[in-house]
Amino acid sequence: MTTGLVVGAAGGIGRACVQALAGSAELLILCARRREPLEALAAETGGATAVVAADVATAEGHEAIVAAIEGALAWVVLASGMPLRKPLAELDAEEIAETFATNLVGPTLLLRRLLELPWQKPAAVVVIGSISASRSLPRRSVYGASKAGLEHLARSLAAELAPAGIRVNVVSPGVIDTPFLGDDTAALASWVDARVPLARLGSPDEVASVVRYLILDSPRYLTGARIAVDGGAETVA
Repeated sequence: MTTGLVVGAAGGIGRACVQALAGSAELLILCARRREPLEALAAETGGATAVVAADVATAEGHEAIVAAIEGALAWVVLASGMPLRKPLAELDAEEIAETFATNLVGPTLLLRRLLELPWQKPAAVVVIGSISASRSLPRRSVYGASKAGLEHLARSLAAELAPAGIRVNVVSPGVIDTPFLGDDTAALASWVDARVPLARLGSPDEVASVVRYLILDSPRYLTGARIAVDGGAETVA
């Protein structure tokens, strides 16, 4: 038995990753905080799926994920995350702590726990980062810092886990048309028109196709890479 795991499966990008990777492992685990969207997605996906309603920021969530895994892990996609778009001076301590717990600390501790389990070699981990990790953007200081930490963790783990036969790569989306944009959708769309060479929002499927490539189709020599799916935003100042 082999297991594939998508953490953050209820989000726009996570959902697209589930659909892109369906059938690539004997058991597909869908994890997010809310059960209802996961169950609907599992019904659409078909095949052997397990739904885990869990918070990646908690030890209880990690253990619930581990309990659902059967056999060896074949691949993991970490697509969970929470947006935070405010100036630092307007943030309270709880918002900052929750963002780091959800976007960085929780995924780090989950990976540590998963490394105690059997993995099918070669195996793959793909972390969903953000172009906010590499760009200095107003109102993104905490969110960008959390994603920068996650991306650096992934690149370091690529070197650390290579002898164990586990490849680790990063996909860094730009502005993708998902509910994650929230109330900033209109403002971000205007920014895209002015600052992104392809002058449009990206789609979740476009991100998921790169995730699928890194897990299933890329050369086994490819690890530690960071691929920005951003319409060319990082090519311009």
